[in-house]
Amino acid sequence: MFTLSEILKRNYKRLGSLLLVLLVFAINLTACANSKTSSSTGTESASLSELHFDTIMSISLYGSDKAALTEIINEAYDEVDRLESIFSAQLETSELYSINQGIAKGQTSFVISKELTEVIDYALKVNEESNGALDITIGNLINLWGIGTDHEKLPTDDEIATALVGTGCEYLSLNKETNTLTVSSENVQLDLGAIAKGYAADLVKELILAKDSSVVGLLDFGGNIMTIGSKPDGSNWKVGITDPLDSTSVYGGVSVSDLCVVTSGNYERYFEKNGVRYHHILDAASGYPADKGIISSSIIGASSIECDALSTACYCLGVEDALALINSLDGVECVLIDNDGNYYTSDGIGDYNFTKAE
Repeated sequence: MFTLSEILKRNYKRLGSLLLVLLVFAINLTACANSKTSSSTGTESASLSELHFDTIMSISLYGSDKAALTEIINEAYDEVDRLESIFSAQLETSELYSINQGIAKGQTSFVISKELTEVIDYALKVNEESNGALDITIGNLINLWGIGTDHEKLPTDDEIATALVGTGCEYLSLNKETNTLTVSSENVQLDLGAIAKGYAADLVKELILAKDSSVVGLLDFGGNIMTIGSKPDGSNWKVGITDPLDSTSVYGGVSVSDLCVVTSGNYERYFEKNGVRYHHILDAASGYPADKGIISSSIIGASSIECDALSTACYCLGVEDALALINSLDGVECVLIDNDGNYYTSDGIGDYNFTKAE
């Protein structure tokens, strides 16, 4: 467990957008709580924020019993801990870390957990759909840049070229029946940062509803927003999208119920050198931070793992290709913001009443 001061030190660049999201949620939640407190329904609430997956996570639930809600939240974070012990590329005791060590030593075949099989399988699916825009094999490149860590740096062209040799999802083969992963390049290092939190949010929602199907609430897993049901008064949740040109402000918002809103933006993790911002969303084709004109990519849909993966893929594709991808898929919509602060939306965004802030 980390202290508040440790959380602030480790996450100072993300606090602006996080506090903005929490403020938007607080308005929703306070209004609901006030309306219920004076009624005969006796709606209770419980919330807790913790640091997991190197990001601040927040769970807020509404139901009939505060103590029960608190217990559910604690069990939810236990589940997040379990999943982090599988998916973390940095945690030396994790399953993924062990696999990466094995790959670097020349091991080619791994029997993996069901959870890791499901996440890698989904990542490969989105990699194919997006023509390689989502690539989970570039862990060496991510480590080279070190963005958001204490060893971040601007690599040389030669260092980037070397880190990209032998990477790509074509070096991965997955047998879902036997949970066996085959890796044919020693230079592959798996990093699931673009998809694991989405998978975790889906499983945590399942856990919460299995404990009490009447619970409603919000999960914020580092910009991965999951709404559970509607607000206690039956209305939709209003989810704000951070302005990527001013992360202390709201760019706009959508109205959703029992859906996810996942955003990838250039303001989340970055460093600046010689007046240039280098953000953490790396383009597997160039080896540099993605620079296709998009600085914020928000995906709305029912599946958090899908929204998580697509938000990164769309960021790396650029506006035209991203819109084409989202419009080709059922059940997902998007709001894209470009370098100049202009926005673009997919064909069905009207279902969620996207409104740009004044």
